[in-house]
Amino acid sequence: MKRFLLATVSMVALTSATRAADMPATPAPVADWTGIYLGIQGGAVRRDALADLGFLGFRLDGSNTGGTAGAVLGYNWQHGGLVYGLEGDWSWIGAKSTHLTTLRQFSTAYDVNWLSTIRGRAGLALDSTLFYLTGGVAFGHIENAFAALLANGVAFSFSQNQTKAGWTVGAGIEHMFAPNWTARAEWRYVDLGKTGVACTPGTGPCERPSGEFSNALMLGLIGVNYKFGRDHAPYWSAARTYVPLPGPIWGRRLSWHSGRHRPSRHVFRR
Repeated sequence: MKRFLLATVSMVALTSATRAADMPATPAPVADWTGIYLGIQGGAVRRDALADLGFLGFRLDGSNTGGTAGAVLGYNWQHGGLVYGLEGDWSWIGAKSTHLTTLRQFSTAYDVNWLSTIRGRAGLALDSTLFYLTGGVAFGHIENAFAALLANGVAFSFSQNQTKAGWTVGAGIEHMFAPNWTARAEWRYVDLGKTGVACTPGTGPCERPSGEFSNALMLGLIGVNYKFGRDHAPYWSAARTYVPLPGPIWGRRLSWHSGRHRPSRHVFRR
């Protein structure tokens, strides 16, 4: 019985040692999101514009869908799985719309030439994937126009040509697919507010002295970023170091000499 107990304890100890040797010698690092990054982005944009000219219930919808492309610059800080930072971007917007009605000969044109935002970002990093929310201020250059046409020219018109400030919110997902490189997809809403404009008389008088234009955008973006500095290796890209096993312990036999046990080719018998 004494020899049987010693054999059992010895086998448990060898099994524990083998499992310990099978573990990585160094823990694999997780993705590091800290640092400055520069990237490009592009996608689809829907621009919603509305002219409310205040007479006869007259409202003209100038919504249109187009494309966008631009550049991104930002910086991240990280505490455990929490990632937060600041980001700025500039994008060209290609969603201009023009329309000419034949009923009363009205001409409209709506355009946002470019869009820039300065935003905060905060999210949760699950190893090499980041889920985040973003929001901040937005700036865009707007060109909107309305004209009432007559046979002899423009009867009266409303126009807006200025850079407007507004706000933006959004959400996205970003994935670190290689050291220092990330790819992301993001949805964002931008509201550039409402602007009152004065009527400009032409060949005829203004029916109302002022009107109003409103502008908003929804963007679906994809992009690629490069993180500067040391390698920001994804957790799965780190090489794992293993200690080689001396061999399967179950194929070894135990024997005892002078109260000690050591590996042997002899079969133990009670």
